[in-house]
Amino acid sequence: MRRQLEALNRADFSEALGRFASSVEWWDRADELNPTVHRGHDGVGAMLADFAEHFAKLQIEATEFIVLGDCVVVPVHLVARGRASGVPIEEDEVHVYRLDDGKITEVREYNTKSEALEALALEGYVY
Repeated sequence: MRRQLEALNRADFSEALGRFASSVEWWDRADELNPTVHRGHDGVGAMLADFAEHFAKLQIEATEFIVLGDCVVVPVHLVARGRASGVPIEEDEVHVYRLDDGKITEVREYNTKSEALEALALEGYVY
């Protein structure tokens, strides 16, 4: 997971996409304006390219890695700057990565660690 975040911070989307299963699904937070499920390398690649087009200097800092079975819960602090406006953005959210055979098969975004852990508890994961 650390190498994945390092690749995203370098905007090395080729390396980052290589860590995803071809059938990956990335679920936006439910409270986003138009929450979407980005499917496959094409969908996730398009999402990353769109973000890179609109924001510069993306930095994702993981504050913790919580391993629960085949999932890793990663609270992150995101910092970027609007490419056109120069306006800085900062945001905290939590990513839950599901892995299979070393590949990321799913990413779900949450607002808080408790929200992410509660969703996993509903699936039978215990923290």
